[in-house]
Amino acid sequence: MRGCDRLRSAMVLIGVFFVLLMVPLAAAVGTETYSRLDQETQAELATHHPTPATLVEDSRTGSTGEPLPAAPQYQAHARVQWSANGQTRTADVPTESGTKAGQTVTVWLDPNGGLVAAPETGSQNAATAVSVACGIWVTATGGYCLLFLVVHWVASRRQQAQLTREWNELDRPPGWHVS
Repeated sequence: MRGCDRLRSAMVLIGVFFVLLMVPLAAAVGTETYSRLDQETQAELATHHPTPATLVEDSRTGSTGEPLPAAPQYQAHARVQWSANGQTRTADVPTESGTKAGQTVTVWLDPNGGLVAAPETGSQNAATAVSVACGIWVTATGGYCLLFLVVHWVASRRQQAQLTREWNELDRPPGWHVS
């Protein structure tokens, strides 16, 4: 077995172990990501609260003014009004397409009554964590595959050059040197 073949075999064996080793590492990062996101959600739920708001206008889409299809769910915006800390406030918020003035929607407020985004749900946090874990694994595996391909290409070039040299020396008599 030539050195190039041994190198490729070693790279395949190392690659299998590397890809398998990345599974628990990616899972650990995903778990840590989920824990961090869950703590952030719990902190937001402790300080933010939902409140009903009334649409003061029909929902509208971007600049075209034509209604958008139902998917994705929130493609329209509308001006809403709510009361917080004894003050009436208004803001433009995402709404479902087709909502009409006078309908009630839920908005999330900070302790000062300012509008904030709704906290992420547990399933959204889980989806993000799984995406992070899969992204790490795919990136690491793809990186190793790219490294393997580069090593394979270099080894193939060296092996081909060696075979060419041996082929050229095959029909020469021993001790015959041609410059």
